[in-house]
Amino acid sequence: MPEVKLVDLSELEPAGLARPDAGLQQRKSSDTRIAILEAAIDCLAELGYSRTTNRLIAKEAKVSRGAMLHHYATRQDLIESVIDYAFYCHMEEFGRAIRGLSDQERKRDNSGIALDWELFLSRPHKAYLELTMAARTDEELRAIFVPKAQRHDRIWCDQLLAVFPEWSNDLELLNRSRRVVTAMMSGMILNRDIWNDSAMEQTLLQFLADILIRLREGELAFAAPPSPAPKRRTKAG
Repeated sequence: MPEVKLVDLSELEPAGLARPDAGLQQRKSSDTRIAILEAAIDCLAELGYSRTTNRLIAKEAKVSRGAMLHHYATRQDLIESVIDYAFYCHMEEFGRAIRGLSDQERKRDNSGIALDWELFLSRPHKAYLELTMAARTDEELRAIFVPKAQRHDRIWCDQLLAVFPEWSNDLELLNRSRRVVTAMMSGMILNRDIWNDSAMEQTLLQFLADILIRLREGELAFAAPPSPAPKRRTKAG
């Protein structure tokens, strides 16, 4: 695989994380922040947004209420950090996994689809998907989540290009293809308990992997968007 500079995700790191050369107090504070964010992800993934409270998160993180408020004074502060942290965790693991593939695994076998599916089933993505669904009906969450998710969507596209340079000749094709992947895998997640069919799941993933290879190689193409309907002329007066 050619050397490619990965997108810098440091801007999504939670505020207050300690650097390797930080002092003991800074490291302890950083560890507390991570414990709180990890606990929030656990609660969101297992219990859902409506049942996830600051009190419950503090209990799961094994920190006092005072320590919780010291790092995240309001629920909004915490949720904003969790949104970025969940996406950051997903991206970090995704980039690491794809870099571990050989050229054949990445390009000919499209093994990235199987790795991506594993990450869709991970705690951080389950929490992120829960926030996505809850933002549809919770106006306060929507105001926080949607702008962040739109920014994440742009970062996601850049990250894909960094680890899949073979798509660099057609950025629009890459953008459309990743939306197919997201739409299909999100639907599979939402219906997983209902379908309860692991064999069918693997069949769909292989179908998706094959489709992407055919799109990348030019053997398959997206249909052109329909032309806008002509405006009807009306008689004056």
